[in-house]
Amino acid sequence: MRRLIPFPVDGRTLARAGTVLAVGLATLVVAVVGAVAFVAEVNETWEWYFLMERAIALATPFALALVGLSVIACFCLVAVTTGE
Repeated sequence: MRRLIPFPVDGRTLARAGTVLAVGLATLVVAVVGAVAFVAEVNETWEWYFLMERAIALATPFALALVGLSVIACFCLVAVTTGE
């Protein structure tokens, strides 16, 4: 039977991948909102300011969830790798 993943996966690998994924997605969400805010400040129109407010309102729950997931993943990473 052929394996789906060609390398062995243990707890440390999963903890590292989860941490990198959570931190990377949180960074991406914040960067996208920052880009919208930058464009709004460059254009200085109420339409862009309204779009910026909507982007912030939409992204805040996702960013908070990803930051919480990042903290949990970091604790898991520390817990798994302290035995090395």
